[in-house]
Amino acid sequence: MSQFYYYIQQVCTAINHISLFKHKQWLGLLLFCLPILTFSQQITVKLNPDKILIGNQAQLTIQVENVQKNSSGIQQWLQMPDTFGHIQVVKREPIDTFTVDGNTIFSQKITITSFDSGSWKIPALTVVFNNKQIVTNKNTPVLTVLPANVLGMNDYNGFTDIISVTPPPKPFPWWIIAAAITAVVLAFIIIQWARKLRKQKSVTVSPPKTKEQIFEALTQLKEKYPYASGNDRLLFTELVELCRSFTDICYQQNTQSYTTDEYMIIIKNKIGNESVQNTYFQMLRLADAVKFAQYKPTENEVNAAIDAGKQMAKTVQQFSIQPK
Repeated sequence: MSQFYYYIQQVCTAINHISLFKHKQWLGLLLFCLPILTFSQQITVKLNPDKILIGNQAQLTIQVENVQKNSSGIQQWLQMPDTFGHIQVVKREPIDTFTVDGNTIFSQKITITSFDSGSWKIPALTVVFNNKQIVTNKNTPVLTVLPANVLGMNDYNGFTDIISVTPPPKPFPWWIIAAAITAVVLAFIIIQWARKLRKQKSVTVSPPKTKEQIFEALTQLKEKYPYASGNDRLLFTELVELCRSFTDICYQQNTQSYTTDEYMIIIKNKIGNESVQNTYFQMLRLADAVKFAQYKPTENEVNAAIDAGKQMAKTVQQFSIQPK
């Protein structure tokens, strides 16, 4: 408040030298507007870091500055839901309060994460003061979520959009005959291709039914699918099915028909170790790249993927038997 009275003293000194302020009503109007100019409330939002890998966390720092508790205290703090715009709130720190030169500053730190790759904008936040003033932050930071790190994958083939095909013009009668023959041939080819694809996706052995059997099956994956055999798609298909079966047994659920994103959301925070969980999620993304984008993994990547599955199973086993 000393700074405030200093400003008043400077204004009063200037009045004696300016003829515009001969009338008292100008002085009253200036003294009325001066506190508003001196103590204008504002909201600052900072994001650190603004780029994360999928499943990692970032910290959102929110500060409300230039608040006078006696006249313009906060009536309603900003409202932020637990889930918004592909972003999830992991942890909310208590609201800190400290005073600088008579002005109160409110600060809160919120930990956020996201399991969807892309750029997600933090929405505008609003604070309501006791004097009915509503203040909204002007800066709205953007959180960029990156998928699995594929910078070193030279053979990585990304997903492509569906290619639209212009329908051919209406054929003459002899074209119809040719088209019918072509359709029959294409149908035969498609049926044979679908059968072959179904055989590739299916696992030749019956799936294990107990956690001990799954542990044993994970251990035998390297011998069952040697890297030199080139059966990467079969290896990753069986690896993901074994890992899903293990978590389904532990948590009494059935996620075999779920997509990778749906499955990751369901088991999030259930593995028991954040580092093991992030490594396991990266393995699931790599498995999708191998199965659907025809990515050829290195031998080290294959071994690391199998180890990630076994480490996840061990961690879930240890976490699930601990007393709640």
